[in-house]
Amino acid sequence: MTIWSDFGFTQSPYDTESLPPTATGERLLVGRERHVARLINRLASSSSHVTIEGEAGVGKTSLITIANYRMKRNTDKARGPLMLPLGEEFQITTQDAVKLFEAKVYRAIAEGFIRYGDELHEWGYDTPKMKDVNKWMNSPVLRSISGGVSVAGIGLAGSKGESINASSAFAESGLPKTVRNWMRTCFDPPGCGYFVCVLDNLELLISSASARQALEEIRDTILSEPGLRWVICGARGVVRTAAASPRLQGRLCHPIEVEPLPMDDAIRALEARITEYSRGGTPPVGPIGFRYLYEILKCNLRNTLQKCEDFSFWLHDEGISGADELEHVALLESWLTFLSDEYAKNPSISTKGWSLLDDMADNGGTCNFDDFGIFGFSGVGEMKRHAEELERQNLVEMAPGDTGIDAAVIAPNGWLARFSRSGYRIPRQ
Repeated sequence: MTIWSDFGFTQSPYDTESLPPTATGERLLVGRERHVARLINRLASSSSHVTIEGEAGVGKTSLITIANYRMKRNTDKARGPLMLPLGEEFQITTQDAVKLFEAKVYRAIAEGFIRYGDELHEWGYDTPKMKDVNKWMNSPVLRSISGGVSVAGIGLAGSKGESINASSAFAESGLPKTVRNWMRTCFDPPGCGYFVCVLDNLELLISSASARQALEEIRDTILSEPGLRWVICGARGVVRTAAASPRLQGRLCHPIEVEPLPMDDAIRALEARITEYSRGGTPPVGPIGFRYLYEILKCNLRNTLQKCEDFSFWLHDEGISGADELEHVALLESWLTFLSDEYAKNPSISTKGWSLLDDMADNGGTCNFDDFGIFGFSGVGEMKRHAEELERQNLVEMAPGDTGIDAAVIAPNGWLARFSRSGYRIPRQ
């Protein structure tokens, strides 16, 4: 039993995980048809890799997942290139992780050949013999071997009784070279098919310059593989900055911009979830309450869904599961007032810190440390100290710039604190 069955639902209608690559996920992706079409068109029609820009929580990963699902479902060799999603999202979090990132990509491609092997063969593609490789790659420890053995043309040296970790042995023994040969043989002539890979959260690198450097480092390796098509995602301008690099010209498409869902589409997305999972119950947060939250949280779908779920747990903890929607709205307003007051009364924030948060809210939710004078500070260092003060309390998030952390954005809890400090006025777009 879950709390959702008590509310009359099969599961949470406010789940914040990316939509699944299924027919259900496709039904729940509302308001993104234009973005999905643009993504598929670029993947099918250009040799440059696709880039997507949008703030965290706006729904980039879900639209990529559903685009991949649709490409796989609609595969037709006669109409266009075969595009097979690997089903894994890759990340580079530090500059030192580039080589590890490349190793993970080649291993994922090898697993993709295993997963799609039968289908590729049926479609007439020349595929490697994967039976032994499948068994070998999915064994956590390579069996004891005597002398040297060869798997799929890769020589592996060892001695009797020696155990070797499968993933590291394969990578060190030439997995990238072997996988490249498989792709060139399978997808011949070039352009007849691809594996589609996703590089997500590029903003996790320290700065835009670091992101650009990481992409430049893989420019002539995995970004130049003829059997790979990439979708590269990021927030806060980091993808746009990287795509402008002269070394990456011709490798990356101009970013597809993903803006927050308009209110009507956001409500339709909520209603689709309620319809999908309802067994006749009243949702803890319906369209009226959702609209209220969505505006307060600056139209961030993921953050709004999370607060809907938090409120649902509060309702259940209080033993309230049979009220109607208008009663839920009144309770939501009371709960949100109490919650926002808690954030706004944080004793760890100085007067200067609160002033910075208020000014950021009036500035659309962001600040650039180079504008310290406009925000009433004597220098960059002073402004950063107060931004870090807010960050420690999860009220703002630091944002990477060209050379490091040079900006900040208000976090969901920061918008709640602002809601209280503004006299419970909803921030208008």
